[in-house]
Amino acid sequence: MSTNLVWQRKKLPNDLTVLHYPRHQANTAQLALAVKYGSNQEPPEYAGIAHFIEHMLAGGSAQRIEQSRSVENFGGTLDLYTDHEQVVGIVDVLPENLFDASKMLAGLFFDNSFEQTKFGIEKKIILNELSEVADVPAIKVEEMLLENLFTTHPIRRPVGGYPKNVKQLSVKQLEREHKNNYVPQNMILILSGKFNEAVFEDVLGEFSAMRESKNRLIKERAAEGGRPKSLVVEEKAGITQSYLSIGARTINAMHMDVPALDLVGTILGGGTSSRLFIELREKHAITYDVNSAHCKGSDFGYLSINCAVNTRKAIKAQGLILKELKILQNSLVPFTELERAKQIILGGVLRGMDNSHDTLEIISYMEAQFGSAFALSEYVSKIRAVTNQDIQRVVAKYLSEACLGVALLKPLK
Repeated sequence: MSTNLVWQRKKLPNDLTVLHYPRHQANTAQLALAVKYGSNQEPPEYAGIAHFIEHMLAGGSAQRIEQSRSVENFGGTLDLYTDHEQVVGIVDVLPENLFDASKMLAGLFFDNSFEQTKFGIEKKIILNELSEVADVPAIKVEEMLLENLFTTHPIRRPVGGYPKNVKQLSVKQLEREHKNNYVPQNMILILSGKFNEAVFEDVLGEFSAMRESKNRLIKERAAEGGRPKSLVVEEKAGITQSYLSIGARTINAMHMDVPALDLVGTILGGGTSSRLFIELREKHAITYDVNSAHCKGSDFGYLSINCAVNTRKAIKAQGLILKELKILQNSLVPFTELERAKQIILGGVLRGMDNSHDTLEIISYMEAQFGSAFALSEYVSKIRAVTNQDIQRVVAKYLSEACLGVALLKPLK
């Protein structure tokens, strides 16, 4: 199978990383700017500041609001989001408007001044957003699991932070963090879709003028120690089912065991042919859906299994999940099942690279973790090379019952 999973990579004189992935059959052009400053990089006393800055990029002044909305004047869209390790802005426009979009995006990201009145408005909006997120039980139980698995690593904190911290943030703190982190050497510029070489050079010229900065000091984090609690339980009003999340700490994105653990997540809960879907839904009918995923970043990793069940069936669901993990640990996965899991992952990668928005997210993630234009192609090769012995080994190493933490969110009595 021939696939194009490699992009072009270069560094500008101001140390901005530029990734170039043309798709000549596309009808639109995409531009993304990623800042390697998410919730994991923010000071703990400023929890939520990375997400707050992202809000202020498009809403932090009357000029910013006008700039961000201008993309709609020529049929484009702007998407901004924050995750644990990045803030990303994505513009999708007609090819002839790419240079104008680049000027707009550069203006939003490199201007480090915010208006006090807009700051107050955005703070209220963010607090509303945090309240809305807190109402979602699937998100709440994942937060419970992460707090159980990680005692010190910032992955245990919600991306948006906590209301008490957000309320205490000031404009000056946001401007200082922006100035220190929104610098070319800490950013990734990605161009994709349909555009010609002349426009590409014009866009690079726009970003080449952005200021250089001193080297940022990156702190090493101590590895997590100790075992998670076997079970943490909370109650929540307004829900009728219990939400169960089982997981374990694993390894960072660079580790050699990542492809095998990704396949374990797929074998367990990646689609209707997965073991847990068949066991919990089809055989025992105790859940509508069950999923599992292996999440990893520059210095963290965890595998989680999630489902919603009737409270009286929660113990049974937990037992069935533990049983499937023991089977994986004690028996080799059949060749046909392993190959199907590999095809599911490969299909997901290729569909992602066919999607204009997902392409930018995938490339940004790969660059942040590996700093290589060949990272995705190499990942696919590593997935194909995983054996059923590898699966058995990583399950025993990372997912034995002693390594697992369990979170249960129950209806309030």
